[in-house]
Amino acid sequence: RALVFGSPHFCSFSLVPEGGTVVAMLRVKEVEAALTRAMTDGVTNAMLVNDEGALVAAARSEEVDHTVSAVLASIYSEYKVAERFVDKSAPASLQSILFDCATARVACTSFVRCAEESDSQILLCVCGDKGTQYGILWSKLNLLAESLECLGPIFKTHLVAG
Repeated sequence: RALVFGSPHFCSFSLVPEGGTVVAMLRVKEVEAALTRAMTDGVTNAMLVNDEGALVAAARSEEVDHTVSAVLASIYSEYKVAERFVDKSAPASLQSILFDCATARVACTSFVRCAEESDSQILLCVCGDKGTQYGILWSKLNLLAESLECLGPIFKTHLVAG
């Protein structure tokens, strides 16, 4: 009996004979196709980025996007660290952030977090040109997070094991 997480388009499942454990394999091309569908209304890229800044999947994966993903992960992490010093009595609550850069606007959210005691996470980022409205970026970010939600258990398993 297999446990299915959301859309079969994003994942394939198989049983491992030794342990009878369900193993999920990520179909990156399908995830990238879903990210690509968000590239309208001034959105120039949508990507999943690990906590080290590496692209997991992206609508567009050019050399500059690898640099952008590393910078976004670094900035997000810096804000998470800074948040601890603002109100030491409150638990960390930063989930999403909007960036206004010289040539682009970006919305990022913590898509999957491994555990409270761990800093491992996958970020979902939506990039737009300078004229892209924040509301468009925010809407695309939320729609993508909702449609890719079935990937959460796969990433959580990987983050715990890795």
